[in-house]
Amino acid sequence: MKKTKSIAILGVALVLGFSVGLSACGRNEYRLSNYQGENKDADGKTIYNTELFYSNTVQHGYPDPQVLDDTARTGYYYLFGTIDNFTTMRSKDLVNWEDVGPTFFQRQSDEVRKATSSTMWAPEVIYDGDDEMYYMFFSAGPEADGVASGNGVVKEAPSSNNYNMYVAVSEEPTGPYVMVDFTDESSCGAANLHNYNTAKSRRLTEEQAASGEYAYVIQNGVYYEAAYLNYYAKYCLFSPDELSKVFQKNQVGTGGSGNYVPQAGYCGTIDPHPYVDTISGNKYLYFKTEGDGWNINVVVEMENWLTPKWETAEYVTASGYYTIADWEQGVNGGISYEKNNCNEGAHVIYHKDKNGKGLYYFTFSVNDYGKSEYQVCTAVSENPTGPFRKLTEEEGGLLLCSSSTESHTVSGAGHHSFITIGDQTYIIYHRHRNYVAGGGDRYVATDELKWVTVKDINGQDMDVPYTNGPTDSLQPLPSAVSGYANVAEGMTAECSDGSVNTKYLTDGLLSVHKTANETFMSYIGETKITETSTFTFNFGSATAIRAIMVYNSALEKTAFYNISKIEFTLADGSTRVIRDVAFDTEQYCEFGGQYGDRLIYIVSGAAAFTEFYEIEVTSVKITVDVPEGQNEVGISEIKILGKA
Repeated sequence: MKKTKSIAILGVALVLGFSVGLSACGRNEYRLSNYQGENKDADGKTIYNTELFYSNTVQHGYPDPQVLDDTARTGYYYLFGTIDNFTTMRSKDLVNWEDVGPTFFQRQSDEVRKATSSTMWAPEVIYDGDDEMYYMFFSAGPEADGVASGNGVVKEAPSSNNYNMYVAVSEEPTGPYVMVDFTDESSCGAANLHNYNTAKSRRLTEEQAASGEYAYVIQNGVYYEAAYLNYYAKYCLFSPDELSKVFQKNQVGTGGSGNYVPQAGYCGTIDPHPYVDTISGNKYLYFKTEGDGWNINVVVEMENWLTPKWETAEYVTASGYYTIADWEQGVNGGISYEKNNCNEGAHVIYHKDKNGKGLYYFTFSVNDYGKSEYQVCTAVSENPTGPFRKLTEEEGGLLLCSSSTESHTVSGAGHHSFITIGDQTYIIYHRHRNYVAGGGDRYVATDELKWVTVKDINGQDMDVPYTNGPTDSLQPLPSAVSGYANVAEGMTAECSDGSVNTKYLTDGLLSVHKTANETFMSYIGETKITETSTFTFNFGSATAIRAIMVYNSALEKTAFYNISKIEFTLADGSTRVIRDVAFDTEQYCEFGGQYGDRLIYIVSGAAAFTEFYEIEVTSVKITVDVPEGQNEVGISEIKILGKA
């Protein structure tokens, strides 16, 4: 019997109601009019209700995204990223964004323009309620000024590493942000002035150099106090001599070899991440620095957002090693998911497990940003300054990865930030506009972040973050935006086949990976059926619902194609029925074989869905078909969007 259509006008404006049809047994049944995504745009994508759903196929934004939650002050979330003059976008729902123009103007002065003449990277903004100011941290390459080295003068670093960390301030999230000059009291405040050395020819004894009190260089066997004469030194957030002393003290780059003599320099720094500890309230700044053969992330507690407490500085991660201790000793090198010398784009999140144990999760991107293998990984610590340990793949060390989904549309998912809206947390990240071409052309995507309890390397329970993505299919809006949450999450569904394990139907976790680590993926299961089965959700009391999403298997061999029946028991005891909710194979599947009927690819994280006018129900029954000739079907999740 032909299903009742629900779309009669443009977009997804619904013309819904009830209709009466003849059931298989000859009795009348009340059909519930609904919309199942039948309408498509010119690209073949579902035209959907933007008040309920979103899709990452909508491309907006720019690389290296950070989202600032400014809803308490302005009512908006603000999106910052790597783009000329840091053009900013804003949104009220994390999905629909509008441009609000540039926030940083390079031509504040000719000197500022020169100091930021090369690529301006990865800004992050934080609001400080104490002084009611917004602080934008970013890095940029300065224009060379030809200052000659010699007699202690620190020469300009090679252009590939000569990225300075800067900070600019504004009274508004949209700017304009004004660069801070750390030699000007009116710009930075008397307490934050930098007092680095600008006099050359100051000789040091070897003992003075070893004392840690001086930044030094060695020229022709003579120790000199480092002299910083470049015009851009005064704009550096990190006083160049203080930063050099940190690296000299900790022998950056030794990797356990013990034969490296660190000397003062500008120590290129990028990818800042300001973080306020939810426990202590202390301010921290994380950032990346790199050089020949080494790549590390650093954390330093901040006196305020302009002055680091350098005595607190610690190394967080080093590329190719699970811990800093391993890196310092040059042991246990090699990590399965790191293909090159890159740990970058840090973001920290704090989480307590069900027993009240809290951990800091240092999340970061690895590999080449221009390639599909760019991905986000996780390290953990009991303290914001470490020591951190990178998680293994078995523990869920890969937080966001497009290659393990074997996606035909998503590539290079990485460099991210987290944002919480209501009681849901989302990961905001970039990915390639063209998944085949890759490269630097990237846009912003959003997926929900969940928590999974796994066994750590010592066999102890540990919560780790898990991304329901990357997705390229219809997903529900944050419940705080739409007003509808997944009321099925956490419920126990009954199955007509009593042998079926239904716990994965409502655990909130989407099965999206086809080739991820088997040990970790054992925590992210699918409900398997071997025959057409009906799942019953009993709410106990009348619950208002608006839509149903049945998520398909991540694997082609266990995919389903049809939901033959959904039956609703209303609050008054009557029933309504929706028949034949088809999984959209045209949009989410690819077929091959001799006759073109063999499924060779299915999009991960996609669902068959049906939307209808809000109804109050006490139970929902969902019948999923097993395709003819197929042994098994996997169902990743069932979401029932309703009002708790």
